[in-house]
Amino acid sequence: MRICLVKLWALLVSLCVAGGAFAQHPMTLDDLFKLSVVNHTAVSPDGEWIAAVIIRPVTPGEMYGRTYYEADVTRADVWLISTRTGERRNLTQGARDASGFWCATWSPDGQRLAMLSTKPAGKEPRGGDNIRLHVWEKSSGAIKRLSSRAMMTQTMGGSSLYRVDLRNQFNQAHNAGRCSDEENAPFVWIDDTSLLAVALPQGNVSGLLDAYSRSLKHAFATLKSLEQGDQPTVSSVESAGAESAAPLNVSLLRINARNARSDEIASVPVFPLDGDLQMVVAPDAKSAALLATIRATAPGGGEKFSYPFGSWAVDKQLGFVDLIAGSSVRWAPLPATGKYLLDLLSWSNDGSAVAVRARPKISTLSLTMFVASARDLSIKRVSPEALSMAAAASGADIPDTSSVIWADTGGLIAKAVRADEELSPLEWWIRQVRSRSVPRADWWLLRDDAEPINLTSKMAHVPASLHRVASNGRLVGVADDALWTLDATSGEATRLASAPLPQGAEVVWAGPQRSAAFELLIAGKGKDGVRPWVRAQIQGDTATVTPIELPNPTARFESYDAARTRLLFKDQAPTGTFLWATNAAGTDARKLLSINEHMADVAMGETRLIEYRGIDGQSLQAGVILPPDYVPGRKYPMLMWVYAGATVRGFDSDFFNAYYAGMYNMRLYAAKGYVVMMPSMPLAPDGGKNDDYIDLPKGAMPAVDKLIELGIADPDRLAVMGQSYGGYSTYSLVTYTNRFKAAIAMAGITELVSLYGQFDPTARGYGGIEHQKSANWGLLEHGQVSMGVPPWEDLWHYLRNSPLYFVDRVQTPLLMIHGEQDIRGPMSQAEEFFYALYRQGKRAKLLRYWGEDHGLRQSPANVRSVVDEIVAWLDTNLATQNK
Repeated sequence: MRICLVKLWALLVSLCVAGGAFAQHPMTLDDLFKLSVVNHTAVSPDGEWIAAVIIRPVTPGEMYGRTYYEADVTRADVWLISTRTGERRNLTQGARDASGFWCATWSPDGQRLAMLSTKPAGKEPRGGDNIRLHVWEKSSGAIKRLSSRAMMTQTMGGSSLYRVDLRNQFNQAHNAGRCSDEENAPFVWIDDTSLLAVALPQGNVSGLLDAYSRSLKHAFATLKSLEQGDQPTVSSVESAGAESAAPLNVSLLRINARNARSDEIASVPVFPLDGDLQMVVAPDAKSAALLATIRATAPGGGEKFSYPFGSWAVDKQLGFVDLIAGSSVRWAPLPATGKYLLDLLSWSNDGSAVAVRARPKISTLSLTMFVASARDLSIKRVSPEALSMAAAASGADIPDTSSVIWADTGGLIAKAVRADEELSPLEWWIRQVRSRSVPRADWWLLRDDAEPINLTSKMAHVPASLHRVASNGRLVGVADDALWTLDATSGEATRLASAPLPQGAEVVWAGPQRSAAFELLIAGKGKDGVRPWVRAQIQGDTATVTPIELPNPTARFESYDAARTRLLFKDQAPTGTFLWATNAAGTDARKLLSINEHMADVAMGETRLIEYRGIDGQSLQAGVILPPDYVPGRKYPMLMWVYAGATVRGFDSDFFNAYYAGMYNMRLYAAKGYVVMMPSMPLAPDGGKNDDYIDLPKGAMPAVDKLIELGIADPDRLAVMGQSYGGYSTYSLVTYTNRFKAAIAMAGITELVSLYGQFDPTARGYGGIEHQKSANWGLLEHGQVSMGVPPWEDLWHYLRNSPLYFVDRVQTPLLMIHGEQDIRGPMSQAEEFFYALYRQGKRAKLLRYWGEDHGLRQSPANVRSVVDEIVAWLDTNLATQNK
C-alpha cells in the first residue's frame, strides 16, 4: 500500500511540475552547498532514541580545509531523535563556535553518549585546535570534555593516517567501532561508565586536522628558520642499513565518564602512516589483545612485496594488556612462520586466546591462521600449508569479527582457499566488483590437534558469511539464494525449507545470538541500487521468511533494533533526505527526519542506459544524463566523464547521484545544457602487467559513436573530462584522437617513471619517514596501474603507458587542474604535460590549487572556482548555443 502511495505522490508531483504549480530550476552549486549530510546513526539500547550525526551545510563562518568539505565531520552536530514521538533536537549546537561533534556511541546502559569533538575551551581558537573525547549525560543533559589529550583519529579519503580498530567483541550491539563508513572510533565502551581510548602524545594534533595542515605549518616554520638563519632547514631520510625512525608512543587511557578521571593503562608504539592499531577487549572486559604497527617493513634481500599496501607492508607486534592503570603490554614472541602479522581477529569464547593471521615472508601471499594464548603468550599454527586464509579484507580498514568463528567444541571456523590460488586483497575486490570469477573459498574447521575439516565442500556455492545460532550451536548462512545450516562438528549442511530468498541474497544483519528464534536481515542484488529485502527467523531446522516493504525504493538500511523489531532506513530521494523507522515488515513506516527538501525544487534531467559494443566486440553499457529541458531530435553538446576500468551497469554510481559533491556531480553540467555520458571502460584485471593506455579507448570511443548514432550528441561538440585515473584517461584519450573539442584533466598522472619514486607532498614534517608515506610505487607495480615491476626492470612498459611521450599528437584544447597536496600524483605530473603543450604552441591552461588535495574539494571557494573554470572552458570551446 505504501509503495502505491509513494508512486501516486510521485505522479502528482510530476503533473504539478508539468502544469507549472511548482517552479523548478536547473541544479546549481549553491543547491549542493545547502546540503546537510547524515554521516552516522546510532540507536540507543532501549530503542527510544536515535543519535544522528549530521554535517552542516556550507556557510560562512565555518572551518574548512581539514578534509573534503562535504564529508567534513568537524562541521557536524549530534541530533537526538525519538523513535516513539519523532521529537528531535540538536544536542551540540556546534555552529556557534564552528565546532564539530561526531562518532556518537551509546554506553551499554544507554545513559551516555561518547563523541569526538573539536569544541574549543578556554583560549583555544574558534573551530578548535584538536580533537578530544566528550560525553553527553542523559540525566543532566550536559556535555563535558573527558580528556584534554588529542584522540588518535584517522584521516578519511585516500592515504589514511592513524588507522585504529577498537572492538568490544562481546558487547557488539553498541560498540561496533565505526564512526562512519570511512572512520573507526578511537575509543570503545568497556562497561556502562568506562571507556578505553587511544590518545596521541602531548603536543600532537589529531590526524583528521593534521593531514593537510602539517606540511603547510612545516613550510611556515621553514620560512621562520630561514629568516632567523640560526637553524638548518634540512630533512633526512635513509635507505638500506639505516635504523627505522622511531614510532609514536600513544597512550591507552581508561576514562571514567562520570567524573572524567583519566588513568593511563600503558604506552603503545604506533607507526602513523601505513600501519594501524587493532585492539579487542576480552570477554571479561578486564584485558585486551592488541596488534601494534611499529615500523614500515624494509624491502631488500632479493624479496619483493606480495602486496605493497597498508597492513601488508609494515611490521607488527602482538600483545596483551590488563585494563588497569599502570599496566605494561606483554608482547608475544613471533614464530618464524608468522613473522609478518596481518591482523587481529577475535577472542575465543572463554577468553584464553585470540586468532591472528600472518605470513613468514614479505613475498608470501598465502596467509596462515594462528592462535595466540593470553596466558603463556605461545602462538600455535592451526591452518595447514595447503590452505590460505582468504585475504579479501584485512586490518583496521575493515574491522570484521565474523570472518572467524570460535567453535563451541574447540577450534576455529574460517574461510580459506587453496594456497596456490590466493589473490591479493585488491584483486579479490576488483574481480568481485567486475563480476569476474574468484577462487572458491570454503569454510573450514581448524584445530591444532586434528586435520582440518571442509564444512562447505558439498555445497554448490559457499556462504559469504556464517553466523552462530546460540540455541543449537549450529551455523547459518546464505548460498544459492537459500538458507543453510552447518553442523560445526560433522560438517553436515542442511538446506532449510522456507520461502525463496531474493536473487543475489546476502546477509546484512545477523543476531542477536541469545534469541530463541535467530534472525537475519537479507538483501538481494536488485537493480540500479534498489534491493529487495527479507527478514528470516530460524528456529531449529525451520525458517520463516518475510518480505520487508521499503519505505521508499531509494531507501538504504541503517540499523535494526531486534528487541523492538524496528528497522531504520536512510533515504536520499529526489525530494530530500529522510530517516525512516518501520516495523519488521515495513508496513508502518514513519518519517523521523527530513532535510534537504530544497532538492524538490531542482529539475533533474532524465537518465538513460544505452547499449553498445566495445572495439573488442564485448557488450557494454553507458549511463547518460540528459539536460532538464531536453528536446528529442535536437543534437546536444556532449561531455563524456571517463574513468579507466569503470563498468556501468546502472545508475548507482556516485557520479549520477543528485547529492554528490561539487564538480563531480554530473547533473551540474547537464543543467548547463550538456548531455553527460559515462561509458564502460573495461581493462585487464589489476595486479598483472597491463597496458591501460592502449586498452582504455576501446570502451570509450564506441560509446561516443553510439550516442551520435542515436541522434543525441552533436559530433562537432564533444568534450571529455575525468579525475584521478579518469584524469589519466583524459590525458591518454587526447593523444589518441582529435575528435574532442575540449578536454579537462583533473588530478591525473602523465609520466609513470617519475611518478614511481615521487614523495607524497603531505609527508612533509614526518621526520625520517617521509619516503614511506608514498603509495605510488605500489599502485604502479601491483595496484591500479599494474606495471607489474619497477621501471628499471621494464622501462619500455612504463614509457608506452605514459601519455606525456605522445603529447605531440594532442590537438584538443586541454584544461588541467591539480592540487598542490595531491597524494596520488604530485603537481609536477600536470606541469610536465602543460609545458610540453606550451613549447608546441598548443592551447592549454593549467590551474594549480595551493593547499588542495587529490579531490580538489577542501575549500568551498576552490570548488566554486573549479566548477566555474570547467563550465567556462566547455562553453568557450564547444559553443553551447543550440544548432
